[in-house]
Amino acid sequence: MKTIIKRIILSIVIVGFVSLLTNCSKDTNCIAVITVRKQSDTSLVVPNAKVVIASVTNVIHVQGVTDINGQFRYTFSLPAILNVSASFPGTPDTLTGTGVIQLIVGGTAYKEIYVAP
Repeated sequence: MKTIIKRIILSIVIVGFVSLLTNCSKDTNCIAVITVRKQSDTSLVVPNAKVVIASVTNVIHVQGVTDINGQFRYTFSLPAILNVSASFPGTPDTLTGTGVIQLIVGGTAYKEIYVAP
C-alpha cells in the first residue's frame, strides 16, 4: 500500500514539474505581417515598398522592403502597439500610407497599408 502511495505522489510531482517547465517556455514572439496595397485598386499589391515599423518614442524601429507579394514580415520578442508607414517612389508622385498594428503574444498580426499619392 505504501508503495502505491509513493508512486502516486511521485507521478503527481513529475506531472507538476513537467507542466511547470512547459508553461515557463511559452512562445512570446510576435510576428507582424504588413501587406502594402494601392489605394486606387486594392487588389494590387506593391512590391519593393519601404516599410517602417516603429514605436512612438522610436525605441523600436524596424525597416525593410516588401517582397513580390507586397508583404514585409518581422518577428518581435514582445507584444506592443506600433506605428506602420509605407512608401513607394513613383512617377510622378511618391505613394505613402500609414497605420497601426497591435502585436499578439505567440501569434501573428496582419496589417494592410494602403498607399496613395
